Amino acid sequence: MPQTALHTGPTPHAPADSRATELTGDALRHRALAAVAPLHVVSTLPFTKTPFWDEAVHTEPERWRGRGIAGLLSHIRGMLAAAADADVVLVNGGERADLLYLAVAGLCPWIRAPHQINDAHWHAKGGMAGRLQRLILRLGRRIIDEVQPHSPEEVELYAHHFGLPRECIRPLPWSTSLQGYDIRRADPHERIIVSGGHSYRDYPTLFEAVRRGGWTLEVGLPPSPATEQALAHARGAPNIRVVGDWRIGDYWQKVANAHVFAMPIVPGLTRCTADQTLLNAMSFGTVVVATDALSSRLYIRHGVNGFLVPEGDADAWQSTLEHVFSLPEAAYRAIGAQAAADVSRHHSEADRLARTLLRAADGAARRPRRTAAAEAGTSR
Repeated sequence: MPQTALHTGPTPHAPADSRATELTGDALRHRALAAVAPLHVVSTLPFTKTPFWDEAVHTEPERWRGRGIAGLLSHIRGMLAAAADADVVLVNGGERADLLYLAVAGLCPWIRAPHQINDAHWHAKGGMAGRLQRLILRLGRRIIDEVQPHSPEEVELYAHHFGLPRECIRPLPWSTSLQGYDIRRADPHERIIVSGGHSYRDYPTLFEAVRRGGWTLEVGLPPSPATEQALAHARGAPNIRVVGDWRIGDYWQKVANAHVFAMPIVPGLTRCTADQTLLNAMSFGTVVVATDALSSRLYIRHGVNGFLVPEGDADAWQSTLEHVFSLPEAAYRAIGAQAAADVSRHHSEADRLARTLLRAADGAARRPRRTAAAEAGTSR
């Protein structure tokens, strides 16, 4: 088995909601709702399956989808109007429309509410794309209160690559997302490997290991150019099946029934990726094997609740998969049970959203609107 070094250093910043880090479930939700009750919280993040979210925030509609430039301008106008009276604004770090709004809002002196960027998952880029990202954050800096990547390891990366002050980079790990699905792990499960998704996946390395080992691998990939590339890498391997027509519920049921869920991640990535996918798979008790990367080592403890494999190492993938398939049943079940317990205890979507609201309340307290208004008046 490969020996993988885990990230065990101190968290660079204590979470803003440190007073509630031990709370979960109803207690955490009640604390969060009480904290934001006096506040007008504006958000671009729709979480329709979590009822208390709509109790706590005003969610602006996603005006830009499918409407091109006209939709983008409508989104920016709507957000500027909503933010003018907000105590705190939450925007999605993964949506270009939200980041463009942030840049415009930073230039508008009447926008005074602190803004928090949730789910910041940015890959360091050079060239025009990198310069544009840094420019957007620079233009919005006046109103940025907090940037929330997923991992503490991203603090130094974001400060270096995006010019953000370290004190405003406060990680918030991600969560599961499978609400509204009735998915239960089969017993006995299938002795196969399942994988899937397009974002920053290293399928050539995984496919090479699976070719050698002879296990059955099923990969869920909707039609796209990336799928065509995966099919090319799988050509000539009858034990690798790329599936393009699984519905979302069918895919997750397949993950739940698998012996292994594999998450190969491209080497050298400077952002988290596949957090939600990893956590969903772990929540079923499926044993997860993943490339040792920023996101995977945030949730997986090697040999305890899953397995980590060095980047780009087909030999290590092969030996790790051989180890998992050879585990005694009791040991295998113990690892899957620990994964499910860890996710249930620390990474439910409801708990993450409650912590997001606590962060919002902290942001409003750090920079109340009347103080921000005075600062804006002084700077003019």
